[in-house]
Amino acid sequence: MSKVKVAILGSGNIGTDLMYKILKRPNNMELCLVAGIDPESDGLARARDAGIATSADSIEAILESEAKIVFDATSARAHKASAPRMAEKGQFAIDLTPAAVGPYVVPPVNGEQHLQQQN
Repeated sequence: MSKVKVAILGSGNIGTDLMYKILKRPNNMELCLVAGIDPESDGLARARDAGIATSADSIEAILESEAKIVFDATSARAHKASAPRMAEKGQFAIDLTPAAVGPYVVPPVNGEQHLQQQN
């Protein structure tokens, strides 16, 4: 089974924590990029140290990446601006922000209902 390429948009605490979780259990996902806005951020430094490609070009780097799934750990405002751009490129965005753009999903309860929905 091939791994799906994923990226993390947002190199703060939430994005960094998710990076470590993906790296700890890489069974189905290949983390191909961590993108943020501050080239000196601790999160981007940690990703580089872990051997993950990084960029401070934020959404532009995500759109140029091979990622099929993007975990958006930015802000509600940034997510509302970037989600349509990711969808247009065919990238599936998982909203980790308080934007509440898509439906609320609890995988064991309603996960199958929302498999084809963006956000």
